[in-house]
Formats: sequence, structure tokens, C-alpha cells
Amino acid sequence: PLRDTDADGDTAAGDANTGAPGAKPGGAPSEWAAGGAATGLTVLVTGATGYIGGGILHILREAGIDVLAGVRSTASLPAGATVLLTGDLTGSGLKLPPMEAVIHAAGLGHRRGVATETWRRANVDAAVNLARAAREAGAKRFILISTAHVHGRVHQGMVTDTTPPNPMDAYAESKLQAEHDVAAAFGPGLCIIRPVAVIGPGCPGNIQLLLKLLARGIPLPFGAVQNRRSFIARDDLARIVRAALQAPAMPESMLAAHWETISTPDLIRALAQGLGTEARLPACPPHILAAASAMLGRSAMWQSLSGDFVANPAAARAMDWEPAASLAETFQETARYYNTTT
Repeated sequence: PLRDTDADGDTAAGDANTGAPGAKPGGAPSEWAAGGAATGLTVLVTGATGYIGGGILHILREAGIDVLAGVRSTASLPAGATVLLTGDLTGSGLKLPPMEAVIHAAGLGHRRGVATETWRRANVDAAVNLARAAREAGAKRFILISTAHVHGRVHQGMVTDTTPPNPMDAYAESKLQAEHDVAAAFGPGLCIIRPVAVIGPGCPGNIQLLLKLLARGIPLPFGAVQNRRSFIARDDLARIVRAALQAPAMPESMLAAHWETISTPDLIRALAQGLGTEARLPACPPHILAAASAMLGRSAMWQSLSGDFVANPAAARAMDWEPAASLAETFQETARYYNTTT
């Protein structure tokens, strides 16, 4: 099934997220069948029950923007939202009601063992089909949530809004192909947003694994790692999306990243502080960890934990966006939330 795109190379939360934080509790959502009239509802957010899509939905509604929450089925609906049942986005005959903009945050998150055709169907075909339907519905703007993963898991030097792509796996290749094909399908009015690893309370992926290990008091042998990596809080990403949506002219593509960076050891220390525990970080030589990771088939995870990836969100900053908190504070908040849910 199509799930909320993760943007950081880790498995996305998808439909497990039943709504955006801050949505009105209770209250049955309104529903519109795809193709029906929806007067005054001008912005569609797909992947609205997922981690990233749910965050975008919340921030747009908070700003008073009329939003349709695009969902595949009624199995999980965001509370208090007006819902558009899209069905399978790859299906033929997809029709949308009149709208001004579409934000596509649905897709298949990074994971192992996925066939190339599955990547293409979920991340390319669905996006292209939606872009065509959006143009037919009169949409003037289409925001595609892609991933900074198209620049690789690691990168020497600064990644900028104009850095040439360098996808390192089938997931990133599918996201890059989606960028190209959606541009051809929608034409002018497309903005591609490439988030780095997305963090915040309830974020999926490697952060959850680190939290589990820290909570159990297990030493993490990363004390000798000296790296710098970019991250972005989910709500900060959503505010960049809002800024692009409301900008007089959207950039064709841009990175979404906090302007701070953080090392893996400091990231772990921030998580430990939020958990109220001690970070035990023995300094195991990185080359030994790299060899062990290769033997276990987890070289990609090791690259994400040990390598550099520093992004410069110049286009986002030019729209007067700024992050709401430091990276350390966001990691601490993420850990505190973990404590309340386990």
C-alpha cells in the first residue's frame, strides 16, 4: 500500500498514524468521493494519515487554509478533517474536485527487499497519475515531497539546492524518477521539496531503534564517530511546505533541513537526556564497525550513522522560514514523547 513518504531512508509510519497532532478530538470527518464537488476546499494533501502528511495537514489547518485530507480508504481517518477518498492513486480514471493546489506526501518509504517495479508503482506511477489529475482539476500548484536521499546517504561537502543528484539505491532512484516524470506531467507550477531525515515525536526509522537501545541501557559503540548530519523536525518541514504554498513564486526545487548539523554521538546524548538516562558511548574504531555492518548486510545503516550529509536550505531560508527549535531540543522532545508511549 502507499504510505506517507519518509524522506530520510527509513521506513515511514504510513497509515499507522491515525491523524495529525492537534487535530480536533472526536468528530466524524466529512467525506467527499473522488470526483465530487468540494466548494471552498482548495488544497489536497495526500498521505494525510502518515507521519509527514499528517504534520502538513495540521500546520495548514492551523494557518486557516482549507484542506482536503487525501486518504486511500476509510480504515484510518484524521479526526476533524474533510476527507477525500482517492482510492489507489495508480488506478485509471482518477478524478479530483476543483482545487488550487496539491501536496503529494504519499509514497513507499525506504526499506529492504522491495522489487524495482514496486518502487516504481508506489513512488513514480502514483505521483504522475496524481499530477495529471491535479492539472485536469485546475490546480495551479503541485508540491511534491521527495527526499534529499536523491543526493545519496553520504556526501562530501555541502549539499545545496542545485547539487546534482547521486541516488545510491532503488528507493532514491524511484524518487528522482518521480521528480522528472511529475515535472513532465504537471508542467509549470511544480515545487519539489527534498527533506533530509525527518525527526520529531513519533518519528519512524533508526531513531526509534536508538531510543529502544538507550532505554534498555545498552552501550552504543559510536563514541569515535566524528561526523555532521542534517535533520529537520516534522513541523518545520510542514512550515516550509506552507511557506512554498503561500509564496508569490515557488522555487522549482529546494532542500528542507535545519540550518544546524549534529554528530551521531551528540544526537545520542540528546536522546539520552530526553529519556533521563545516560548515554554510554564506547569508542569502537569506525573501521571495525564498518566491517561488522558489511558482514551483517547493514552497510547502508552504517553510512547513515557514520557519514557526513550537510544540507544548506538556502531557498527555504529565502522564504523567511526558520526552525522552531534547535536539533538537540527536538531530539530531546522526541525522546520524552517516547517515554510517554512505551
